[in-house]
Amino acid sequence: MSKKTIRTIKSEPDVLDQLPSGRIGARLRARRRSKGMTLDELALATGLNKSFLSRIEKDAKAPSIATVVKLSRALDIPVALLFGEQTADTDIHLVRTTNRQPEEDPVHGYSFVPLSPAGSNRRAEAFLMTPPPHFSEATHAEHSGEESLYVVMGRIEVKFADRSVVMAAGDFLQFPGYLVHHVRRIGARASVLIVISRD
Repeated sequence: MSKKTIRTIKSEPDVLDQLPSGRIGARLRARRRSKGMTLDELALATGLNKSFLSRIEKDAKAPSIATVVKLSRALDIPVALLFGEQTADTDIHLVRTTNRQPEEDPVHGYSFVPLSPAGSNRRAEAFLMTPPPHFSEATHAEHSGEESLYVVMGRIEVKFADRSVVMAAGDFLQFPGYLVHHVRRIGARASVLIVISRD
């Protein structure tokens, strides 16, 4: 009786399995959010299971090429964007000094320059502010998310319900946005970079 030779065929690994962890998932999540789509909507558009998509976004599952093609079609973006081989123009936002146009409030004595793109779906919003010389309702703030302040020039005071923080150039402050706060400058000139991250 002749012996049968059993050959073991080693399948080629999925291309995406060879990618570093975090690359596909983070890009997919960012693209989906930029389109204003929920996981349920993406699942409906692709015919894929919601939990499966969630695992892909968390990099717990590497999708096949066919799945990436479905995702790119549903999101109306090139496959290369999900692979990180192409950068969308909207991903990079640059504001040159010459293009900054401050919005001023001469009554309360402050101005600010929006740095983030208008109507942005990004999870953070930044602007450059020249605080007023006095605390006023015009600079009263209370919002969701986190707020970060970095003093570019001069000195400022940030007032909370039960305390005040004086900051000089180079100082950094971060706090939850739900804390009621006011900002004023100390002296003739001051500039502060404010970044508000959304929940």
